[in-house]
Amino acid sequence: MKNKKKFLLEGKLVKFRNPSKDDAIGVWSDWFNDLDNLTMLGRVPLPNTPEQQIAYMVENQDKSDRIIFIVCLKSNSKAIGVVSLSNINRYHQSAQTGLLIGEKKYRNFKIAVEIMSMLTEYALVNLNLNRCDASALKINPQSYLLNEFLGWRKIGEKKQSHYHNGNFVDTILYEILRKNWIKSNKRPNI
Repeated sequence: MKNKKKFLLEGKLVKFRNPSKDDAIGVWSDWFNDLDNLTMLGRVPLPNTPEQQIAYMVENQDKSDRIIFIVCLKSNSKAIGVVSLSNINRYHQSAQTGLLIGEKKYRNFKIAVEIMSMLTEYALVNLNLNRCDASALKINPQSYLLNEFLGWRKIGEKKQSHYHNGNFVDTILYEILRKNWIKSNKRPNI
């Protein structure tokens, strides 16, 4: 796998680039072996080896229904997280968004807003999709309040969708349409 460090999108605080093998055996593997990260994402807390991350990256790098970016600080290019568009459907012009700020000290509202607005802009404007969907566990208000701040519309809840610390928790579902995003004052300057 070729190691690409070219930045594809840049905001005021962060920039997006393609993942590299170094990410898979380093920070990415660390992030996806952190129990707090996994449970807030609604994932099963199973060990994830660097080799599994590399295999996942190789498997997904040429798929037309999934795009993954490493999020880096603009100031020093330090990798702090990962974003993705999955279940990309070109016919229906839709995708599911995903975001993890793996470096916990960078989990703040300003950075999260820029990351999610850049991902939304990329999906709805650059890729010309018509809608994006997002979901967040009800026990993770940082995630669902981010969607609400950016103007995403709450479309429902999936009751008891995830098992977390001995209890079933609900998932909140969101959507945003291109026509609403285009009119939004939350669009990034990228």
